[in-house]
Amino acid sequence: MRALLVNPWIYDFACFDLFSKPIGFLKIARILQDLGFKLDYIDCLDRLHPAMRRFKSKDQLFGCGNYYSEIVQKPSIFKGVPRYYKRYGMPPSIFKKLLQRFKRPDVILVTSGMTYWYKGVFEAIDTLKSAFKGVPIILGGVYASLCFGHTRKFSGADFVVKGNRIEGFLAILNMIFGKDFSLKQDYHKVFPLYELYPRLNYVSLRSSSGCPFRCSYCGWYLLDDGFYRLPCEEVIHQIRYFYRRFKVKNFAFYDDALLYQPQEHIKPLLRLIIKSKLNLNFHTPNGLNAVFIDKELALLLKRAGFTQVRLGLETASPQLQIATGGKIDNVTIKRAIMFLKEAGFAAGEIAVYLLIGLVNQTFEQIQESILFAHSLGVKVYLEEYSPIPGTLDYQRAGLSENLDPLWHNNSVFPLYKGIDNYLSLQRLKDLNHRLNNK
Repeated sequence: MRALLVNPWIYDFACFDLFSKPIGFLKIARILQDLGFKLDYIDCLDRLHPAMRRFKSKDQLFGCGNYYSEIVQKPSIFKGVPRYYKRYGMPPSIFKKLLQRFKRPDVILVTSGMTYWYKGVFEAIDTLKSAFKGVPIILGGVYASLCFGHTRKFSGADFVVKGNRIEGFLAILNMIFGKDFSLKQDYHKVFPLYELYPRLNYVSLRSSSGCPFRCSYCGWYLLDDGFYRLPCEEVIHQIRYFYRRFKVKNFAFYDDALLYQPQEHIKPLLRLIIKSKLNLNFHTPNGLNAVFIDKELALLLKRAGFTQVRLGLETASPQLQIATGGKIDNVTIKRAIMFLKEAGFAAGEIAVYLLIGLVNQTFEQIQESILFAHSLGVKVYLEEYSPIPGTLDYQRAGLSENLDPLWHNNSVFPLYKGIDNYLSLQRLKDLNHRLNNK
């Protein structure tokens, strides 16, 4: 049995490799390997792939960097956006040449990211259908789960997996092969199959799945409605394994609630990391919930090797903080930053995320949030809000379930919900840029 796995291109106005790897997809790959499948793999976003050498993608700090990109024609709904629309990842010509090296697979798996990245998914499926006529294609991932109807109608995939439950995928596999495939171990403890990459300069992990919170703008619980955490010993085991196997020193935690119940999980885990004396760098690209940061946790994060600690504030407006779930407030974020600075983190090693374009958010509220965040003496990242189908904010925005997912694009949504025009949006970005560089 042979399976081909593909992580498609991204079509967007901006994209950056911030420890970006398809962790769940790589766990599926490990499961297939354990079930006896021979695997072929193409990650169209692999900047370090040998076929991409001539494009010379330079690593920035800690192994992140810019994807190779090409300007493409914008979809008509984006005609009013004064920015280039691009395809990020390897040129399609390289993708097609790589496919020619592979034996005919018995099944093809394609994953998907943001809902508004589906053009890359469709292009990959069209190419795969031409290269391997008649081979069943299974599509899963974020877009497939959140826009299930749109996916089934337009993607061209033969089967669509909704959500993160492994049982649904195995049922489809059993149907295709007429077998009774079953897991040989706990799905949560499966290691992502990073061995599929010819070269790595970081590893992204999750020590937990799901999220106990229900923020109005976040849809993670729609993908995984449970909450599970790996035992700390299992997490450190994965870290040791990947460090020894690939000699990487940069590890990114993509948990949605890494600090939740700190006495039970993150504090014991950090103590194990410190005890291991591996001298690694740890990163939190998703942002941390500052409510759980006390003096002890701040010290443990510093001693364990966490570099830039990124915190999720989202907005400094008390009204919007309550409306979006009440996860954080301004007093709490101030206290957390104080603890981090006392633990030895420099101002440039602490960052705060703010959202632009939340439902009913005004220009003035965003501007005040930017000024407040900078008053804390930290770096500030602006994140343009992207509406997620099925969430409370999606309903509040009055968006149709049948809306083309391209309208979810985080570079577009703020322009027609809450902010007057592109110039106003750019004024906020310019303000934040000036304050970050003072």
